[in-house]
Amino acid sequence: MAQWWYLQNGEKQGPVDEADIRAAMAQGTLGPMDMVWTQGMSDWQQVGQRPEFSAGQPAGLNPMLSPGQYLKPHRGTVVLVLGILGLVFCFICGIIAWVMGNNDLREMDEGVMDPAGRDVTNAGRVCGMISTILGICSFIFVILYFIAMFSFMSNNYR
Repeated sequence: MAQWWYLQNGEKQGPVDEADIRAAMAQGTLGPMDMVWTQGMSDWQQVGQRPEFSAGQPAGLNPMLSPGQYLKPHRGTVVLVLGILGLVFCFICGIIAWVMGNNDLREMDEGVMDPAGRDVTNAGRVCGMISTILGICSFIFVILYFIAMFSFMSNNYR
């Protein structure tokens, strides 16, 4: 049986076996976002993403929740589409992507939402941020343009 190590309060704990990891998850001392490692892994991974600790559980089951409660599905694709629409068509979609992305990432960190969509959600959030910033800069440029034109026109008609 594989020997596992886990990080708790920034300190490496172990070696322990899979049963000990499962027991710690059931007691709530080890959450789905905590990091684990065993020989053969290239780097530490979140315990909630390891198939060894989700076998026999329905997809999306959060071991920190009561039996039968599930994680919210991620909305990464929606956030990404809104972020791209914000870049291409309307920066208001970018604002929505930015806000949704922030909220979804917070819920993933809290263990309420499925963390599988973290990268897609973050990409959509970044697209939303960029589109919002570009939209605001464009708006400021248009305002300055009209101020300059108004000033030029009023100086020529005096």
